[in-house]
Amino acid sequence: MKLYDNAGSPYAFKVRATIYEKGLDVEFHEITREAQRAELLRVSPRGEVPALVDGDTAIYDSSIICEYLEERHPSPALMPADAAGRALVRARERIADTQVDPVVLVLAVATVFQPELGKQHPEAVAQAADALGGYYALLDGWLADGEYLCGALSRADLAMAPHFAAAAFIGHPVPASFTRLTDWVTRMNARPSITRATQEALASYQADQQNPEAFFDPKRLHWRDTRVEWMIRCGLGEWLLGELAADRAFFSPLP
Repeated sequence: MKLYDNAGSPYAFKVRATIYEKGLDVEFHEITREAQRAELLRVSPRGEVPALVDGDTAIYDSSIICEYLEERHPSPALMPADAAGRALVRARERIADTQVDPVVLVLAVATVFQPELGKQHPEAVAQAADALGGYYALLDGWLADGEYLCGALSRADLAMAPHFAAAAFIGHPVPASFTRLTDWVTRMNARPSITRATQEALASYQADQQNPEAFFDPKRLHWRDTRVEWMIRCGLGEWLLGELAADRAFFSPLP
């Protein structure tokens, strides 16, 4: 198997952590430069990382990749045996991918990637920070039932971990008052799979700072679905339209 990804992506993080938890032998092909986008499009028509190639099979979208890996390599299991348990994991993974991710991205764009935006729109930063706090409270409640988000360690935990790590990195860690959630963060960070994926993500971020042709260009961002929604929710829709018009932002290509 060959994985096309960039370790700085939270979705690549989820897939890498899954691979490490399962001890799979995978060849990593990192997409680190904008010039590699055409190469990526051959295996990922939306131009997004990660994408997995296994023989004649090419798969993109992190959740579909993780489903494939679970079915091909069911042990150790990262999904429950029962249908209700699997549905819960998928639902909570989706919250990580489509709700927590875009909130953290709004904060990253407005405070790290383009800090002038946050200075011009402090209300957007405040709204995103309040939303993130709501998700922290939600997850702290989930953990009343066990050490992990769905009882045993599952894909939901691996999906959520990179977003919380990114939030902490940009100055929005889990408040100490959410004791169950802070314990979960400590527990996750102690797992070798998370430690390795985190180190790779940090190395990728640091390399991007020295790369004038970085695949993830903070001045020309790739936007999609719920990330667009959350920019609008936080009052940054007009700004995003201006970025698109000026070719400082773009969407995935059409078929």
